[in-house]
Amino acid sequence: MTPPHHTGYRREIDGLRAFAVLSVVAFHAFPDAVPGGFVGVDVFFVISGFLITSHIFEKLDQGAFSFADFFQRRIRRIFPALLVVMSLSLLFGWLVLLSDEFNQLGLHVASGAAFISNFVFAAEAGYFDAAAEVKPMLHLWSLAVEEQFYILWPLALWVAWKLRAGLLILTLIVFAASFVVNVVYATTHPVETFFWPFGRFWELLSGSILAWITVHRDGPLAGATVRKLAGGLGLLLLVVSVAVIDRTVAFPSWWAILPVLGAVLVILGGATAWGVAPLFTNRVAVWFGLISYPLYLWHWPVLSFLHIAEDDVPHRDARVAGVLLAILLAWLTYRLIERPIRFGKFREPARALSLAAVMVAVGLAGFAISRTDFSDSHTARTVYLRDGLEHRIGPSSRWFEGRDDWLFLGNSYDRTVAKLRSDSPPPPDEVEDMRALFANIAETAAKSGTRVALLVGPNKSSVYPEFLPAELTPADSRYFDAFAQALGPIPNLTFHDPTAGFLRGKGAEGILYYRTDTHWNSKGAFLAWAGLMQALGLPVPEVAFSPGPEYEGDIIKGLAGMESYPLHSGDNWLFEFRRDFEVQRRGIPDATVSDSFGTREVVTNSNPPSDMTVWVVGDSFAHAVKPFIEASFREIHHKGHWRERLPRLAQDLEAAHDKPDLIVVIRVERTF
Repeated sequence: MTPPHHTGYRREIDGLRAFAVLSVVAFHAFPDAVPGGFVGVDVFFVISGFLITSHIFEKLDQGAFSFADFFQRRIRRIFPALLVVMSLSLLFGWLVLLSDEFNQLGLHVASGAAFISNFVFAAEAGYFDAAAEVKPMLHLWSLAVEEQFYILWPLALWVAWKLRAGLLILTLIVFAASFVVNVVYATTHPVETFFWPFGRFWELLSGSILAWITVHRDGPLAGATVRKLAGGLGLLLLVVSVAVIDRTVAFPSWWAILPVLGAVLVILGGATAWGVAPLFTNRVAVWFGLISYPLYLWHWPVLSFLHIAEDDVPHRDARVAGVLLAILLAWLTYRLIERPIRFGKFREPARALSLAAVMVAVGLAGFAISRTDFSDSHTARTVYLRDGLEHRIGPSSRWFEGRDDWLFLGNSYDRTVAKLRSDSPPPPDEVEDMRALFANIAETAAKSGTRVALLVGPNKSSVYPEFLPAELTPADSRYFDAFAQALGPIPNLTFHDPTAGFLRGKGAEGILYYRTDTHWNSKGAFLAWAGLMQALGLPVPEVAFSPGPEYEGDIIKGLAGMESYPLHSGDNWLFEFRRDFEVQRRGIPDATVSDSFGTREVVTNSNPPSDMTVWVVGDSFAHAVKPFIEASFREIHHKGHWRERLPRLAQDLEAAHDKPDLIVVIRVERTF
C-alpha cells in the first residue's frame, strides 16, 4: 500500500475527489436531497492546493522549479476537457438558445476561456439565484478561482524562495488574511465573497500548509493511531457538511471550515484512516475520482440545458438521465481526450502552445457571439428542442419588484416583463390569423349595420417603464405593434390603443395603473374608454374622480404570495357619474363558464346618453371599463371572455334575432 504521506499517487485522494464531485452533482440534480453538496467545490480546492503546492515545494527544494514546466502541466491538465465542453456547449446553444441566451452563453465561454468567469458571474447575480439554473457555464467560476491562484501563488513562492524567506510563514500569512476577508465580508458582500478569489484562497492554502508539512517533515507527521483518528474525524466532518450546510447560510464564512478541515484531515490520515479505505480506495470511488474533472465540467451544462429546454426544473427522471449522460460524457472525455493529450507522446512545448491557441480561438468565438445580434435567427419559433417555449413570451407567469414599490406582471423568460421586450417578433401567420379573425367579424357585422370596436389595454410596463427594475430594459418596439399595424386598416373596425395618450397625459391625470396590480385603475380605464368613444363619434359619460383608499392588488394576493407589502395612496380612484341613471341586471341563460371576464349578463340603463345596444366581450381588463360602458348605452350584453367568444362571434351575430348596434372587444396587450 502507498505510504500515507507519499507525495506520489494516492488512491484515497482519488476517492476524495469522487466524494467531492458526486456531492456537487447530487446537489445540482437533487438539491433537496443533498442540501450541502456544493461544498464539494471546497474539497476540490483543498485537494488541488495540497497536490500542486507539494509539487512546487519539491521542485523549489531541488532548485528545479520552472514556470514554463509548471504552466505547461496546468495547460495539459485543464485545457483539453474544458475546450471540448465549451465548444460543444456553444454548438448545442446555437440549436436551442434564444438570441439573448446565446449572447450570454458566448460571454460566459469567453470569460471561461480567460479564467475570469468568477468576476463575470459575481457582477451578474448570486450563485443560488433563479437565473443561475439557465447559465450552462456557471460552474467555471471555481476553475477561474483556481487558475487565478496558480498564476499568483507560484510566483509568490518563487520570490520568497529567492529571498530565502520562510515559505511556511508566507503561506500562513496569506492564509490568515484570506480567511479574515472571507469571514468579515461573507454577510455584507456575500456574492463577492463567494466568487472573488481572495476570500477563497485560504481553502487552497489549507492544502498548501499540509503540503509544506508533508514535504518538509523528517519523519512521520503523527502516529498511526492519530492519523487514523484524524482521517475518521475528517470523514465525519465531510458527511456533516453535506447534510447540515445549505444554501440559506452565509458561505463560505465560518461554515466552510467544516468541509475544508474535513478534507485536510482525510488527506492527513491517508489510506489507513478509519473509514477511508473502504469508502475512498475501492475501485468505484477511484474510477469516479479519475473522471472527476470532466464529470464536473459536463454535469452542469447537461442539467442547465435540460432546465432551459423545459423552462422549468426538469422532472426527476430527466435529471437522473442527465446525470447518467454526464457520467458517460465524462468517461469518454477522459479516455478519448484527456488522457491521450495529457500523457501522449506529443512534443513540448508545442502541445501546450497548441492547446493555448485553441483556447484563445474558442474564447474569441465566444466573445464574438456575445456581441452579435441573433434576433432574426434565434427566435422562439426557430430554435430546436423548445416546443414549450411559447409561454416564455406569451402568458405571464411571474412578477417583478420595481422601483418605488411598483410590481409588474412578467414572463418566466429571464428579464422579460409581459412582452415588453420583443425577444422574437410575432410570426406572420399568427398576425394574419388575428387579422383574418377580426376582418371576418367586422365584415359579418357590416351586413347588419353593426359596428365593431377593439379596445386594447396596454401592459402596465408599456405605460410606466420608469418604474421597472433596473435590470429590465424596454425594447425599442412593442411585440403588439405588428398586430396593431394589421388590425388598423380593417373596414368597419374601430381600433383604439390608448398607450400614446397614456404616456402623454399620465402626469396630468395622475396614476393610471395600480402599483400592486396587473390592471389599469378606474381612471385609466375611463380614459381608455373615452378615447374609444371619441374615435366612434359617440358621447362620453361625464365622471368626477376623487382619490381612493390604498389598494392591495392581485399580485400581492395571488402571484407573489407576500403577506405584507408597502402600499401607497394615489393609485386608486373613486368615481361618480354626473348623470343620474339606474341599471337593471339579468343573467344570460347559457352563462356556465367561469373565467377572468366575470359575470355574463344583460344590463339596461334607464337614462343613457346613447340608445344603442352593445355586445361586450373581453378579459380581466374589462372589469374596470364595465361601469363606463353601462353608463354609456341603453342595453349592454356582457357576452363573455374573448377567448371563448371571438372564434364564434360572427356566427353568433348571424344567428341573433336582435342585432346589436355595436360590438366592443376589450383585450390586454400581452394576450396578442
